[in-house]
Amino acid sequence: MKFLHVTDTHLGYNQYGLEERGQDFFDVFKEAIEIAIENKVDFILHTGDFFHTSRPSNQVILEGLEIINQVKNANIPIFCIAGNHDRGSKVRDISPLDILKPFGLKTIENGTVEHEGIFISGIKYISKAGIKHLGGIRPALEKILEKTSSSKNLHILMLHQEFYPLFPMSSLYTEREIPEGFDYVGIGHYHVKQKPKKINNSFVVYPGSTEFTAYSEKENSTPKGVYLVEYDNDKFNFEFIELKKRRPFIFFSFEEETFDEVIKDIKESVENSLSINSKAPVVVLKGMLKELTIKDLAEKLSKENLIPDKKNVLYFNFLTSRYIEESTEKVNIEIDEESIYRELKELIGDEEMFFSVQNVINTLKSFESTDEMKKFLKENPHILELNI
Repeated sequence: MKFLHVTDTHLGYNQYGLEERGQDFFDVFKEAIEIAIENKVDFILHTGDFFHTSRPSNQVILEGLEIINQVKNANIPIFCIAGNHDRGSKVRDISPLDILKPFGLKTIENGTVEHEGIFISGIKYISKAGIKHLGGIRPALEKILEKTSSSKNLHILMLHQEFYPLFPMSSLYTEREIPEGFDYVGIGHYHVKQKPKKINNSFVVYPGSTEFTAYSEKENSTPKGVYLVEYDNDKFNFEFIELKKRRPFIFFSFEEETFDEVIKDIKESVENSLSINSKAPVVVLKGMLKELTIKDLAEKLSKENLIPDKKNVLYFNFLTSRYIEESTEKVNIEIDEESIYRELKELIGDEEMFFSVQNVINTLKSFESTDEMKKFLKENPHILELNI
């Protein structure tokens, strides 16, 4: 028996406001589906954040349907749970995953289904407030096990939660929360692939996201991919398959004084990237500014014909901070979009509320004019009701 474990595909995320980045997320998911078909898997597991938002556009839903249809035509069931990004509020709206159910997506909300003698259980993402109210997720998992305790069938569990130490501020510990009785525990939400680890006689597996949703050096040092899992004679075999169609990211740290030298390295790296990958890279630049501004850096890059033209460089992501000497003068600090989101997340404090605010911002950013935005808000006032 073989299955493919994929997670955090975040379909519909036009990162940096670019449609090309939105297409990248579809490209790697389609590649994962091709891997499943080529390896003739018995089923696919998706452990949350299928979509990037609980309100994807009609176009994104349509492309998601095409993927589900491809899997259906190959006679491969795909089981999915809702993550924090695509779970829906159930008060004003359903999860977009429910739209895909009639077309073949098998969603598991809080329970178990039996598939050809295998139990597949799942719990959709539970907020921090919900975790606190429930006293953790263990009680819910124990209820699931009660219903299948008399069976010796292979039992798979799908989760999308923050677990310590991958999420340092989390109160959830896999050793405490996951009771013995599950054979395979597939977890989403953490975007960096982890080596399968046995905990309480369960193999705990994190495939990581299929693309970058926010760049980090740690994430860049780990390949993006999916786990192909084979189970035979009561033994698991895990093969991590790297996705080749993801867009390359190139990272450089710099000092203001030596930025001109860094530009030479950037040009060389971009040329090397284009020689082996058809997609123009995203270049991430991290450094401390003293006298120069981001505009100054852009002008220097422009003189070397490195300004993004979507053929050589798709986007320059500036992660900069400004050196501030002790002074009574006010200093303007220029930061990029991702830096703003990091600051906003820290300011809000609650991750669940932050994601709700971010989803609202991303929705409003999709409009081309303020008039369109105002019209949408009038017709959909519930968008401002935070999903927490």
